[in-house]
Parts: sequence; C-alpha cells; structure tokens
Amino acid sequence: MIGSATSKSYRQSPRREVGIVPWPFGRRSRPAVTVKLDPIRIILADADLSGSMRPTAERMTDILQRGTALSFLPAGSDPSEWVEFTPEQILLIVPPLHSSPRRMRAERHQQEVFIRIGEYAVTGTAHLRRGQGQDLYLRATHPFLPLTDATFARADQADPERVETLIVNLKWVEEFGER
Repeated sequence: MIGSATSKSYRQSPRREVGIVPWPFGRRSRPAVTVKLDPIRIILADADLSGSMRPTAERMTDILQRGTALSFLPAGSDPSEWVEFTPEQILLIVPPLHSSPRRMRAERHQQEVFIRIGEYAVTGTAHLRRGQGQDLYLRATHPFLPLTDATFARADQADPERVETLIVNLKWVEEFGER
C-alpha cells in the first residue's frame, strides 16, 4: 500500500537524541574555540613590547589616526591579561601584515626619510600625498606615518632591525629629514 503508515519503502535512520554519543566512543568535550591573534610589536618611551592583537580588517594606521585605544596581549601573558594603550603613548609600531584592497590605495609620492624619535633612529620609505613632506599640519591631523622597508635601532644597538612596515608617531619626532 502506497502512503500507508505501516509500509515504508525507504530506510529511516535511527533517531538520536542530542548530547547522547553511542558507546564505545564516550562523551567528547567540544573543542575550545580559538581565535587566531595577529603578532604586533609596540614601542613606548620606556618599553619595547611584543605580543598579539585581535585581527581587524582595518589598517593599523587608520585605527591609530582615529585615536582608538589599542588592545594588546603581551607575549607570554594569560589570555585574560589584555592591556590597552592610547595612541599618544606609542612611539613606534611594527604592525601585523595587512594587504589593503586596491580601492583603498591612493597614489603616493615615495620619499626616503630619516627620523629620530626618542632613543631610536629610523629610516624607511614614506608614502606621502604630493606636498605633504615635513608639513606641521600633517603632524597635527595625521600623527601616524607608515614607513615601508624600514630599519630602526636604539643608539646603543650596532645593527638596526629591518621590518616590512613600521608606523611612526610624528608627535614624538625630534628630527625628520630626507635621505
């Protein structure tokens, strides 16, 4: 009989209740949800810190220009020990790697620069809008300058460190010039 409740032409799998796992597998705990953190290095006037930050779709420079506090998990710390830094506290940042979408990239003039900030000497390629150069107005409105192919070192370091990207807080700059 087709359509009868007593006759079935297909095989129905047995119904399982949620939370019941058949023997011999036993009960398995759910794996902990892990969030991949991005590596970051923050250099303050009195500290050089390595650690992690939560991933973001925004460029680090945009976050800093907006004045948003930066949440940072120092290396080796308990995952509950996040620290916040205001952009004004930061001298230099080695940000996580980030590729901006093509639509976000504006044509820029590339200029090799030398910067002295605190006890650090910095060199790199600044990507500036035409006429931006050493403009004091730039320092007031956009205090964070990203450099590519950058090197930086303290006065007591023999070999400078080379990084792909370094962001400099122009409010702390003592000397700024072209190379």
